[in-house]
Amino acid sequence: MRIGLTFNLKPPGATGDAFEEFDSEETIAALEAAVRRNGHEPIRLGWGGEMLDRLATTRVDGVFNIAEGVGGRGRESQVPATLEMLGIACTGASALSIGLTLDKALAKRVALAANIATARFCVAPPPPAAIPAAAQDLRFPLFAKPAAEGSSMGVTPASLCETREQLDKAVERLSPYGPVLIEEFLPGDEYTVGMIGGEVIGAMQIVPRARDETFIYSLDVKRDYLQRVDYTLVDDEDVKDVARAVWSAFELRDVARIDVRRDRNGVPNFVEVNPLPGVHPVNSDLIILARLLGVSHDEVIGRVIRNAIARWSA
Repeated sequence: MRIGLTFNLKPPGATGDAFEEFDSEETIAALEAAVRRNGHEPIRLGWGGEMLDRLATTRVDGVFNIAEGVGGRGRESQVPATLEMLGIACTGASALSIGLTLDKALAKRVALAANIATARFCVAPPPPAAIPAAAQDLRFPLFAKPAAEGSSMGVTPASLCETREQLDKAVERLSPYGPVLIEEFLPGDEYTVGMIGGEVIGAMQIVPRARDETFIYSLDVKRDYLQRVDYTLVDDEDVKDVARAVWSAFELRDVARIDVRRDRNGVPNFVEVNPLPGVHPVNSDLIILARLLGVSHDEVIGRVIRNAIARWSA
């Protein structure tokens, strides 16, 4: 099959976290090679106008989508919505499901409606609005992060707030990202669960190398993961059950990575879900998890494609 590849390429010399969600040329080249080694012809489409121009002149049988999009809370829905309009099948969740997952507050509301445990929370809208009164009902320590960003953008040690003064400063720091999610901090172990085709392929715990009861899997930690954390495969069925429930509640398709963390009582809580998990051949969490399981990058990509083709043909 001719498989189009949709993606946002990180611009040369990008610094800070503004383009953290975009992919490197190394990622796209590895994805392209994996698609080819799985017996398909990869066609680079990119994103936006470039994608539309290519689709106007190039036939594809389906699309492997990892495009993050540009803009507001609906940016990750741009490619699947456009492809749906054009009648072109793509991997991954629908435009509706992706939109719900990117907005962390909406995602938590969907999880609660499905009786999935998640930390109590409120949302501070962009300034000049003040921290909502609902924050007074939350129990410190609190954790603040952008409500509609991925890749741990904006998450630093200062996101953990022990006092109202620290919370005010955190919300002020994060306000350029848009609405800020404020939630009760989950002090327990942290996990990520990989799923393909509705099946859990595995779960791993993120373990800080330095003893830290308030460990945060921040952007800085992810960038320096070889020195800062260890990844350990676990068989915790209660954690996997959360991931399965999330997959069902959001009507996900083909592939996703679900993040889970235990609360002060040891109960696994839904943190967030990424229906467009990173596929860098070395340092993306889904690929690290697969590697621990003895599954290659090529095989992960192949499984996603085979699952999608079966769905397209149904």
